[in-house]
Amino acid sequence: MAEPLTSRWRRRVVTVPTMLAATSVALLGLPVVLPAAAIADVARGRFQLPTVRIYLFLLQYLVNDSVEIVAAPIYWVMAGFGTGLGRPASLARHERLQWWSMKLLAVRAERLLGLRFDVDDESRQALAPGPVIVISRHVSLFDASIPGLVYADIGFRVRGVIMAELLADPGFDLLYGRLGSVFVPRDDGQRARAEIERMAATTTADTALVIFPEGRLFLPAVRDRSLARLAETDPERAARLAGLANLLPPRPGGLLGLLGAVPEADVVLIDHRGLDRFGRLADLVGAVPVDRAVRVTARRIPRSEIPVDVAEQVVWLDELWLALDARLGAPATGS
Repeated sequence: MAEPLTSRWRRRVVTVPTMLAATSVALLGLPVVLPAAAIADVARGRFQLPTVRIYLFLLQYLVNDSVEIVAAPIYWVMAGFGTGLGRPASLARHERLQWWSMKLLAVRAERLLGLRFDVDDESRQALAPGPVIVISRHVSLFDASIPGLVYADIGFRVRGVIMAELLADPGFDLLYGRLGSVFVPRDDGQRARAEIERMAATTTADTALVIFPEGRLFLPAVRDRSLARLAETDPERAARLAGLANLLPPRPGGLLGLLGAVPEADVVLIDHRGLDRFGRLADLVGAVPVDRAVRVTARRIPRSEIPVDVAEQVVWLDELWLALDARLGAPATGS
């Protein structure tokens, strides 16, 4: 069910001016903030200037968002005043803007923060062909971009299941929705399933459908609360997942919806090592620039290995998550 137009614009009359104002303030404050941040870093013995680097990265994020805000109405007019937003030419324009923004932020993350994503050759071979359902764990603000980056880099159309809270970011709101991603409420399963089915209906052979089964960032306290709630609603699953140490219990609804809506799609599990220490941006202070690449791996699971029965699919997902959790608990190898 599409979001009512009145609700959409009530949100945007707040978020759009707020983002544009924040970008303007950050740009205008640059001559004052950068020297002050540099002095503060040096005074604390942080000679790599992490505060300066993080400020410049955030500034790039704000600028990207503002560019998307400015481009959105232009693209709307070019698409016949919104009547042709779903046509190939309009989608191609939006995809180019999406890729520009994602790639530029990735470059800034590498140059300013030292965050570099390395995907080995075996994993790259697992990414295609499509369509694919892509699942990944969620431990950091930075890992949300990994599936989109690796798939856009090989020419796939990336569609994501995104939590509705991110509609507060007008760049996400205006750009990603037009490209077929969906924003789902956290605690309204019926509406979330309807949105996911709507997204799946636009799937083509070069589409990657991305979902994070945990639904939120990993924190030990959140894991414990999630397991406690699961013990009340589904004691059997809670007992099965009780040993999770590094992951949250997966929420199966969205993934099961995609499996049902795109029966020809394989599943690709994306994992990464190196971001666990940086759940929040503040965690980077003192570690920037990061001196070790984030290692990204991908494992393809053929559809023939995934059960057809829904109840068995839940067990399959739980066992997949337990196996991933065990690998995360093992010592990492390589650099």
